[in-house]
Amino acid sequence: MVLKTFRLDSSKRYQVVAEPLTPETFAPYGGVISVDHQITGLVEASQANYGTAIKLHKVAPVINEYGNCSSGRKASANWNIFRCKAPTHLIKHGGTKSVYLSKVLERHPFTTQTFLPLGQDLSKKAYLVIVAKTDDSSSDNLPDPTKIRAFLCKGNQSVTYGVGVWHAPMVVIDETIPYLDFAVLIHENGVAEEDCQECYFVPGFNIEYTLDTPNL
Repeated sequence: MVLKTFRLDSSKRYQVVAEPLTPETFAPYGGVISVDHQITGLVEASQANYGTAIKLHKVAPVINEYGNCSSGRKASANWNIFRCKAPTHLIKHGGTKSVYLSKVLERHPFTTQTFLPLGQDLSKKAYLVIVAKTDDSSSDNLPDPTKIRAFLCKGNQSVTYGVGVWHAPMVVIDETIPYLDFAVLIHENGVAEEDCQECYFVPGFNIEYTLDTPNL
C-alpha cells in the first residue's frame, strides 16, 4: 500500500552520511544482533550447552501489537526469505565513496521486523539500513525527512526495526556478490494497510557511504 508521495523541497540538500551500526547508535529505532558488540557485556550472558556455548539474552525485541489494529484480524509470526541484489541503478561511485539515492520508506505499524543476513563475510560491509522517526506534526503519521539516519552494516550483523519505525527496503552495497539472502521475522495478518505502509519521496535523498576499498 502506498501511503503518500512526499515532495521534498528542491532548494534543500537532503544528504545523509551513513555511520557504523552498533546496538547503541541504533537503539532509538529498534534492536541489533551484533555478537562482537553484545558479548562484551551489553546484554546479560550465561553459559549454555554444558559449557560449550555462551547464551546472550534478549538481544533484540520481538513485538506483536496487532491487538490494536482496526480490522481485529490476528497476525501470525512468519519467517520469510528476501533475496536482495544491489540497486546499482540508484548507486553512484567515486573512489571509496558512494552515494545511494533513497526514494521510499516503509513501516509496519503493529510489528517489529528482523533482517538476518545469511552466509556473509563477518568483516565486510554488506548493506545499508536507513531509518526515520515519524513526524509528530504530520496528521498522516509521515516520516520526518529532516531526521533520516543511515547505518553501514557488516555481514554478521542483523537489525530489528521497531514497531512503526520508518525504514528503507534493504539496500545491498556489496556488489561483488550476485545477491544477499536475509531471513526475515515479522508478524503479518494479511491486511495490506495494516501489514505495511509506504511513503515515496520525490526526487529522493542521498545516502553517502564509504567502503574499505574502491568500489566497482
